[in-house]
Amino acid sequence: MSSTLRLVRDLLDKKLLDNDNCQMGRVDGIVLELPQGRQPRMIRMEMGGEILAVRVARWLVRPTRWLREHFGPKRAARVKIDWKHVKRMGRDIHVDIAADDIEALAWEHWLAEKVVARMPGSGK
Repeated sequence: MSSTLRLVRDLLDKKLLDNDNCQMGRVDGIVLELPQGRQPRMIRMEMGGEILAVRVARWLVRPTRWLREHFGPKRAARVKIDWKHVKRMGRDIHVDIAADDIEALAWEHWLAEKVVARMPGSGK
């Protein structure tokens, strides 16, 4: 098995944990540099609904983009994590940054504020 295939197997869909062991989501995509005549080089991991939609079925990209533009937090479509931030890989991928610093939990915060907090019995 080539090193690129192992990289895909070892990264895609793995849980990302920040420096406080808070789950940030899962790796939806990877970005590689493909230098001429040399081994591919890992640049970054990415998370986001549109990236996952491309992997699952291309027809999902347009509705995913529409949902992002009309609902939820107003942030970039992709959360990018440079490879230099990876501390440890195993069952999960541990990075040395905080989830809130890169808006990885933007949807969770938006749902908690706009939906969960308004439900009967939420304590608000």
